[in-house]
Parts: sequence; structure tokens; C-alpha cells
Amino acid sequence: MKRKVKDYLKLLKKTTKEIEKLSFHKLDNNVKLLKKAFEIAYKNDIFALYKSDDNVQDKLKLRLFSKLTKYSGSLSFLAIQILAANSIMRKNDFSKKEKYLNKKCGIAINHLRANNTVVCAKKSKNGYKLNGTLTWASGYKIFDNLLIGFHFEGKEYEVIAKFKEAKGFNILEAPETFVGLSLNTVNIKLKDFFVEEENIVSSNILGNYTKIKSLSKTVHYALFSLGLGAIEYIEDEDLKFTSKKRLMKLKKEFLKTNDGRKLDEQRILLFNLVQKIVTIGMIKNGGKSILVEKNLQRYYRELIMFNSNGLNQDIKELFLDEFIIGGNKIYA
Repeated sequence: MKRKVKDYLKLLKKTTKEIEKLSFHKLDNNVKLLKKAFEIAYKNDIFALYKSDDNVQDKLKLRLFSKLTKYSGSLSFLAIQILAANSIMRKNDFSKKEKYLNKKCGIAINHLRANNTVVCAKKSKNGYKLNGTLTWASGYKIFDNLLIGFHFEGKEYEVIAKFKEAKGFNILEAPETFVGLSLNTVNIKLKDFFVEEENIVSSNILGNYTKIKSLSKTVHYALFSLGLGAIEYIEDEDLKFTSKKRLMKLKKEFLKTNDGRKLDEQRILLFNLVQKIVTIGMIKNGGKSILVEKNLQRYYRELIMFNSNGLNQDIKELFLDEFIIGGNKIYA
């Protein structure tokens, strides 16, 4: 029997009440604290959207991000990872999905969007040996497992493995970042790393992941939720009203869109709007906005973090075109 919406919302409310007791600004740079927040959310089962009816899961995902993001963009970033892993296992009817849906799983698959092969494979007895470097694998020491993307004989694959040091699976030093340091994002060197055939989650033609990703609204949800969170900390009532009105208008538009190109354009509009909301909110609130415990400066950094996720060449060109064309109108 599927979980009722009202039951999920109760769990979400319970989760936010527990997370409210934590120090929000420290969730951005303290791995142990972020792990604690993630464990609270995981224990309360709010990442298991698949337990609800398919026709309400997108609405619940938006509610999830709208609630979590104002407390921690890093926590929401981890939510993106585990929701994606769960969705991929279910959509591909992975034979071992019941086992892994009950574990904490991250992803290292965005490189499948690259025009070149980042991780290649050699066929081996009962599996494959992977070679290459996985970059930006978030959630080390938070996630138990990792969904890894690789190429083999003209196809793209996804396979699940343990997210820990092993033979041929060498975790490199986590790079220093100006945001989301608590995500413990690492690079991983794969050198003849063996993965079992039975742990292959998917096998598709090249370009399948890019096609699916272009229709995803997850980044839109995150950007929208940052804007929603920022509005709560704006002191100027006129700015608060105008910001919410414009944000809700964009939300309505991207929710009804199912065209990849249009979604990319709306993502740019969302980013620019939320950036202005946060910036002007900080200006109106004054110098105290830069204090580390204040939320608007954190939202500013997290906005960059979310918008740097899942970029492809088309989106990059759209951002460039928007800047050049808009600039020509203003500075001509």
C-alpha cells in the first residue's frame, strides 16, 4: 500500500523541527554536522518518495526542497543525489533495487554528459574493470554506496559500488571549496576497479543520460527553494512582496513545461531572479548581511553551487547569449 501524502508531510514536518535545532551556517562546512542532519532526514524516510503514488512524487519533491533548502543547501544537494539514485534504480527495474533502496546511495554519473569518455571499461569474468577519474563525487563518509557511470562498446552504463577505499578505487583529497565544504566532495581514481555484472543498474545508448537530464526539473526546484528561503529573511516588505510574486510566476511556468530547451531558458531566468532577490535583500538589510551566521550570504553561495550542477554546453551558451544580448541593450 502506497504512503499517503498527509503521512509524508507529517514526516517532513517532524524532520524540519529536528533540523531547526542545528546551526544552519555550520551545516555548510562541518561534515559531521551535515551527516547528522542527513541521518535525521533519512531516518524519517523523507527521501523515499517512491513509497508514494507516482502521480504525486514530483509535488512531494518540490515540497521537500522547499522545506529543506532554507536550512541547508548542502543537505538539499545530498537529497538530489539520493533521489536520483533511487529513481534510476526503479526506472531501470534494477534486480537488486530492494536491497539498495534501503541504503544511502550517491551518484557519480554527470560525466556521462561529456562528449568524450571519462570512465572506460574492460570486460572481465562476471563483470567489468573500470578506468578513469570520477570528479565531484559528493557525500563521502555520508553515503554507503555510489552509482558510477562508464562507457563500454558504444553504450553508457551505470553500476552500483561501495563508496569506500578499495583495490583500484582510490579516493583523492577533497578539494577546498567556498561553499558546500561539508559535502565532502572527492575525486576518485579508478584503476582496473572491478564491478560485478549483477550490480549493473542500466545499459543504454550513448546520449541517453543527457536526454533524460535535459527534462529534469530538480535544479529548478532547488533554485526556486533558495529564492523562497531568501524571501523569509528580507526585511523590506515591498521587496518581499514583489520577489514572491515574480518567483511564484516563474514556478508556475516551469512546472507546466516539458520541453528541454524551454526548461534550460527558465533555469536561467530563475537563477537571475533569485540572484537579484538575494543581492537586493542583502543591500536593503545592510552590512550585517555579511555576518557568517546570516542566511542571505549563505544563499548567495549556495545559489552558485546549485547552478553549477548539471551544466551542459547548451546551457552554458544560453547563459553567455543572455549576458551578451542583455549587455548590448544596456551598454550600447
